[in-house]
Amino acid sequence: MTQPEPSAREIGVVFERVLDQALDSRQVLDALDRAGGAFSREQLRTRALRARTAITAAVAVEYQAYLRARSAATGPGGPAEGAREAAPARGTGALVLPLLAAAKPVLRLLVTARRPRCAGEDGASPDADTVADAASAREAWELALLERGVVPFLLGRLEEALMGRDRGEGQSRELPNRMR
Repeated sequence: MTQPEPSAREIGVVFERVLDQALDSRQVLDALDRAGGAFSREQLRTRALRARTAITAAVAVEYQAYLRARSAATGPGGPAEGAREAAPARGTGALVLPLLAAAKPVLRLLVTARRPRCAGEDGASPDADTVADAASAREAWELALLERGVVPFLLGRLEEALMGRDRGEGQSRELPNRMR
């Protein structure tokens, strides 16, 4: 296997965190205020959760790039045997990658100090670079999910509600009931 399979659990956890971040953003909060109660925060959240597959499809390119980078960081066969068997190891990996990426400058310094330099070498450890690449790819995927997936979806639902209210759709639904 050249790259790990997408984890529905991982996608779900990231999606919910990004969704909460989007719902708390000034842009969405302002749109909620303008919509004048057409949707509550929880109603928007529920709609987004139902549309998760479509929303995440909008950033499939970034997700595939993240999977490739993660595969490169963990080796051609994926994570080590023990990590594949233990379910918690995958969850912790998602937490460890950003930490390792932050530690990249320190790792580079240590690697440079411990081995002799050859001409033209920058002293970087390939492992540190691939881990940092995986962390960067994950950040790019999450940012794309927020900016091109979740926020536009939420704003679109609120815009539809505003347009419907402006056209009087709520009132037109009531007319047939009154006419009976």
